[in-house]
Amino acid sequence: MANRKEDDFFAGIEQVDVWAAGKKSRLPLFYRDARACIAVFPAGLPALKRLLPDPRFTPAQVLPGIGAVALACFEYRDTDVGPYNEFALGILLNNPHIVPLPGYNILRQLAQFNFYPYIFRLPVTTEAALRWGIDYSGFPKFLASIEFSDTGDWLGCELKEREELICRLKVRKIAAPMHRLIKFFIRLYQFRQPQSTEFKMNARALGISLNPFDAELVIGSMHPVARELSRVMLMKKPLMCFFVPSAQLILYGPENLSFPLVNYLFQQGMRIPLDRIREEPEKKERKALKEKKKEHKERKA
Repeated sequence: MANRKEDDFFAGIEQVDVWAAGKKSRLPLFYRDARACIAVFPAGLPALKRLLPDPRFTPAQVLPGIGAVALACFEYRDTDVGPYNEFALGILLNNPHIVPLPGYNILRQLAQFNFYPYIFRLPVTTEAALRWGIDYSGFPKFLASIEFSDTGDWLGCELKEREELICRLKVRKIAAPMHRLIKFFIRLYQFRQPQSTEFKMNARALGISLNPFDAELVIGSMHPVARELSRVMLMKKPLMCFFVPSAQLILYGPENLSFPLVNYLFQQGMRIPLDRIREEPEKKERKALKEKKKEHKERKA
């Protein structure tokens, strides 16, 4: 019964096969086992606006003139595109359905566990994760070294590109008694127009801290992304941090099907050999029959 409860998060969500760079994946993408640490830092509003590609993206304000940057480290152990690590750099935007008052909008997002980040950098560790993210949704991905470390009471994550430090984030392993559903309505920019996608997290264990000493950040000095971070951040002590030792996630497909994206999807579909298309329904039928036989045996036992 334990496995059945774990699978409830994915129940009723139909996946479709998609191809990127000649390799098959599935949308929505399922992340069956992961852990994460997230820290939110105060940032200067004018500097944040310079990073945004479209005036329709408006930064949320903690206080007048002060916005927020979120650094989120993910260790994906089991996904539809294989295991990989990811380090998201995002700007917290206003929820368009809430009055954009400084402090109020961002607190309402926290109370609802619904967040609206604009992702301006998204390094990953594998080619498969890189390709489908860029081709289908316009994620600003690049390949990098992302190493997690467990050191006593801390979970650390170091981000480098070609041995050059971008940043190093450590979050204390605070108590994580909560089990919450968290939604990230991610804003992106694809084909020079706003794009969006939903990233849903089943945080099976979650801890939140407002203690600025529960996270430590080191920013490199030479890498362009490190300099970008240094220009926007007002301080290296966080406003809040999240420790998620166990999670499941679902990444949905792009919401805005622009003409270039539709054309890309069509071209990818045309490249699939006909015999492969015929094989897929047969594979699904065999899998369904196998699962029914397994359930029948379990009931008898």
